[in-house]
Amino acid sequence: MTAARGDRGSPGPWEQPFGEGLEIRMSAPRSALPIHGKYLLIAAALAATIVSLRFVLLGAWPVLLFSALDIGALAVALHIFSRGPIPEERLRVIDGHVELVRVDGRGRRSHIRLPAFWTRLEASGRTELDCDLWLVFRRERHPIGLCVSAAERRALQPRIAAVLGAARH
Repeated sequence: MTAARGDRGSPGPWEQPFGEGLEIRMSAPRSALPIHGKYLLIAAALAATIVSLRFVLLGAWPVLLFSALDIGALAVALHIFSRGPIPEERLRVIDGHVELVRVDGRGRRSHIRLPAFWTRLEASGRTELDCDLWLVFRRERHPIGLCVSAAERRALQPRIAAVLGAARH
């Protein structure tokens, strides 16, 4: 999640004017594997090798092979995870329509377009730690903010409501 619009009145990363509308971007937090994580992976490989050496001396050499495969698979999985696209959602209000563009972790896009005047925002949550946001048009309910945490959805709720309210007028 990026920083919210300040009190100065200038558009921030949440509300970027483009053409005639507004856009709110939501993206999942993602960071690269830090250098300490790489050191930890190397230490785990060394520990697995040292533990496996005992089994090699006893004649059970496949233990070392499977240990190396496990650590190698973990390294490959971390590498693939860091290179994959970051899940994000874009909520746009343009030309009297609300557009929700969602990109998942595999890079697949989905696009939803609803009339702004008849679209409303619903929030639901069973506890203080839970918050679900929905764009509702007639009997259609589309979840929003799936790539951010419940606390971030709770912070987004008034911003999305304000954008939808401004689109109705």
